[in-house]
Amino acid sequence: MGSWPGQVLIAALGLALFLALRPAVRRLALAPWRRLAVVNGCHRVRPHMDAVPDRRPIEVIAREARRLGHRFRETRHGVSFAKAEGVRRAYDEVLAEACGALGLAHLLAVLADGPELDAERRRVERLLHVWGLQQDDDAA
Repeated sequence: MGSWPGQVLIAALGLALFLALRPAVRRLALAPWRRLAVVNGCHRVRPHMDAVPDRRPIEVIAREARRLGHRFRETRHGVSFAKAEGVRRAYDEVLAEACGALGLAHLLAVLADGPELDAERRRVERLLHVWGLQQDDDAA
């Protein structure tokens, strides 16, 4: 056994820890029941109002893809490499985001800049067009 002051100190620390964690444990224990609502005598799950969508709406992604696709295809001569590369990367990222939102596989994030990435970008553009995301305003 330990000394009497040591045991008191351990007991005090244990009590302080218990009191500090008690609200968090109570919240976790009651969390499943907070979403239940009684409607006409039946327990129904209320929608979780604090839920934040994990991605942007597909309409916003499509609008961004059209805007960046136009800028990517219409890059003028004399534009700095950094600006052109930034537009290309942003366009590839929004195409990848669109694929993620639709559950489509792509290799845009893993291929190095070059002919393979260009071919993958064209494949993804065609695939997204089939899914209804027009890449430019005059696409049918």
